[in-house]
Amino acid sequence: MIKLDSFVYLLIPMLLAFREGLEAILVIIIILMYLNNTNQREYNKYVYIGCFLGIISSILFALVFLALYGGFTGTSEEIFEGFTFIISGIFVITLVLWMSKEGPKIKERLEEKVEASIKKEKVMSITVLTFVIIIREGIELVLLLTGATAVGSLNPEVVILGSLIGLGIAVIIGFLTFYGIKVFDLSKFFKITNVILILFAAGLITFGIHEFIEAGVINPLIEEVWNIKHILPEDFPDGNPSTPEWLEVMGSLLKALFGYNANPSLLEIIIYPVLLISVGVISYVLWNRSEKVASNP
Repeated sequence: MIKLDSFVYLLIPMLLAFREGLEAILVIIIILMYLNNTNQREYNKYVYIGCFLGIISSILFALVFLALYGGFTGTSEEIFEGFTFIISGIFVITLVLWMSKEGPKIKERLEEKVEASIKKEKVMSITVLTFVIIIREGIELVLLLTGATAVGSLNPEVVILGSLIGLGIAVIIGFLTFYGIKVFDLSKFFKITNVILILFAAGLITFGIHEFIEAGVINPLIEEVWNIKHILPEDFPDGNPSTPEWLEVMGSLLKALFGYNANPSLLEIIIYPVLLISVGVISYVLWNRSEKVASNP
């Protein structure tokens, strides 16, 4: 029987890998379906080459990044983690804004790029296009999993297993989509997951600020504004027998996914909502503008 804490920690990388994997797979499927529907299947091989190179490059990036990540201790580790979390959060935000801008019309844009490559006889650009799609999602997934692992103190084996399960589910849904089985509304899927990623990115950046505060690099303004660890702890289990188990589970999930801190500094309290509101508003405006353009070509 699977323990509750194991399931909770397995769920986090599974959700992250599912989201990132599905986005990459669906974009690749759009390209393959266009080539099949236009009787240009001879160009499928360039898509497969791009996918292969993208996967290999993502794995190499993960290995190099993790080697660098594990090479620091003490204050230098906190500073490195601070930079890593902030850069990761900014990277995720840029991809969220890109998806907000391109999401409603991504199918048409991809088809135009593929057709232009074929007409100009620059078919290797199809490989480059698919490579960029895969490596972009691969880098984002590595950064997200690294952040969730560090913030939530997840076991590496659990992260790998959860990621494989999430990617496996994404592949299955991709196959169903390729063979014409509509599983869900893709537009709504990207809208919902964009919201989740904005929350995650804000948590990463805020936790990066927290690491800088711990290292003594940044002034927290007020070191601890409140402490509600006795109400909603950050860890599961938290070592307090009087804390309900479901609260421990909720707190650990919030910490790993969104950078929840039960005793934040004033600086963290200021930064988190500012990021959420500013990025959320920009994403909303971009998405609505793109929907209007897509519906009124």
